[in-house]
Amino acid sequence: MPRKRWSALLLALLAAFVACAHEVVRLSEDPPSLEPPAAPIPLTVAVVVGSFDRTRLNADGVTALFAEELREARIFQGVMSPVPSGASPRWEIQLAGSDSVLEPNSNYWKSALTAALLPFAFFVSLQNDYTLELEALLLDERELIKSYTGKASIRHRYKRYANRVQMDAEGVEVVVRATTRQILAALAQDAAEIEWRNARDG
Repeated sequence: MPRKRWSALLLALLAAFVACAHEVVRLSEDPPSLEPPAAPIPLTVAVVVGSFDRTRLNADGVTALFAEELREARIFQGVMSPVPSGASPRWEIQLAGSDSVLEPNSNYWKSALTAALLPFAFFVSLQNDYTLELEALLLDERELIKSYTGKASIRHRYKRYANRVQMDAEGVEVVVRATTRQILAALAQDAAEIEWRNARDG
């Protein structure tokens, strides 16, 4: 076989190995189905950042994704995020998060093996478990009305040569969307109560 074909074949095999270098496995149950109210609650809610001190997450990124999902769910007539400077929205959803990573002891000796014997890097898999707990505080004029919590876990399975940045980003998106949908399903169930309070105090 000509050298160019060998080179092309080797590059194709390397690309295939890299493409299969990691996977994200859901460990939690699927989020409950979302049943939005017959008509959106006639109010605008602001989505703001709360405490993310106990996470390694980008709080602004999580808040933006939550606001996007909330808009698509059509639970509220309007969703404000980010909040313009000087605005004082009556209704707010304040997000807070905490997360954890569990690394099995086997990762250490597997890493040592693949570092010492490089060919094993293509066959030995490592893993870790990642859990996110997301809390959404529903506030009316800064008064806490109700808190909602979502929790989801995933498992990363990966090779030593995997793109860890890409892998972590994919895993975070999975758990953020899962916890967000848990919270939105609970919010939708409370739509009538929220609308009643808004009308009563409006």
